[in-house]
Amino acid sequence: MSAYYTVNNPDDPLAVASTAVTRAQYTLWRGQADAVDVQLDSDAVYAPIVRSTGEGKWTVEHNLFALATLDELPRLRALVEELYHLDMKRLRAIESALAMADREYFPQLDSRITEYLTPTRANQPLPSPKAIKKRIQAMVNELDCSITTDQEDPDLPQLTYHVEFNADGTADLSARMDAASAAAVDKRVRALARKRGIGLAEAHALLVTGEDEGVTVTLNLYRAHDVPDAPTYLPRAGWLNPHRSAEWEGRATTTRDMDIIRDKVSRGYNTPEDIEACVEGIDDQCIFPCCEAPGEFCDNDHTVDYDDGGPTTAGNLRKLCRRHHNLKTSGHIRYVICPATGNAIFLFADGSWVENESDGPLAAENRRWVQTFRQRRDARNERVRAAAQERRRLLGEAADAAHEGGDTAGGGEQEGEGSCPWSADLLTEADAEPQADGHADDAHGPHEPVGV
Repeated sequence: MSAYYTVNNPDDPLAVASTAVTRAQYTLWRGQADAVDVQLDSDAVYAPIVRSTGEGKWTVEHNLFALATLDELPRLRALVEELYHLDMKRLRAIESALAMADREYFPQLDSRITEYLTPTRANQPLPSPKAIKKRIQAMVNELDCSITTDQEDPDLPQLTYHVEFNADGTADLSARMDAASAAAVDKRVRALARKRGIGLAEAHALLVTGEDEGVTVTLNLYRAHDVPDAPTYLPRAGWLNPHRSAEWEGRATTTRDMDIIRDKVSRGYNTPEDIEACVEGIDDQCIFPCCEAPGEFCDNDHTVDYDDGGPTTAGNLRKLCRRHHNLKTSGHIRYVICPATGNAIFLFADGSWVENESDGPLAAENRRWVQTFRQRRDARNERVRAAAQERRRLLGEAADAAHEGGDTAGGGEQEGEGSCPWSADLLTEADAEPQADGHADDAHGPHEPVGV
């Protein structure tokens, strides 16, 4: 059986038509990218394309950026032009993730990204733009510890705090901060809203004015215990850079081995908070295809119903948002777990099926990647060490030559390696109050907290 993504399924007429559209779109933008006159002012380049395509300047610019970056990744470009599986949104995600990367690492990144985006089995789900960007950022972090990929996007507004008072007696308050801090603030706001039975905006106002009644929350952090210098994963915030990892791990009060929790079985229906943390570590979001509701706002669904003898254990629990949980309970959708991959396979009335890959830090694919991290990191460190030794040898020879000539020579600046990130296995947590299950109406979580 040949390997292909769902978007390239040769037996699915809609997928065939979609691939044709993706190919046409790629051909259109490839033609524009190849015709760009680099000597012209950018506005002069974009204006006729905006006129003829009806796309905005931002889309035109970033589509051209995406194809320029693809030109620097020859293996990936060849794969794209063979399968036509990556649309412009995904190509833009790749460009964005590589914006800060040193071109020195592009040959290695080209190989790894191509491997990541090559199908390995029939009807394999294609990673979303968000998942692609997250995975490539992790690759960049692993190779180049001199940068952090969670730096602010220069294309976004640089305001960190803003308040605007409206004529109707209301005001709009916004703030930009690092993702980890934002995740912590949001969790406290939702906990206070749930405790007081009030809206999120009112809860936020009480929180910032100090009227939070001492509300405490639990933040689950995940880190591989068998990979030195592995980064920390915080749900919703994603993989943290070394500085943030150290900062948040320093706040942890409890450390637990998720390999042990994974096999724990609870006698009751409700999920204990340690098993809950394990399930969320596997399913970072709702497992229904194309649903991006964060796992912390989802219900825990017993794959084999509890009333039918299904145990309350991580292996029998998956994350479903309230909408898709209700659809599963009512029999409108159903799924099975693939014993080989651990992924959920959804079965539909027309006989079709869609596999959904879990992308949490404890998911099988990420755990397999962790196992190769040590080898890649050690090889990279060996190359860096060899290069540093060669630089020292050359500096020594230069110093000796200068000394023989009666001159003095100064040494170069000392270069150091930061800690290099990857993966997900060990849970640490701060504070000590478990969160009730909830649901999400959209990818940012529910507008009001709903318990189960």
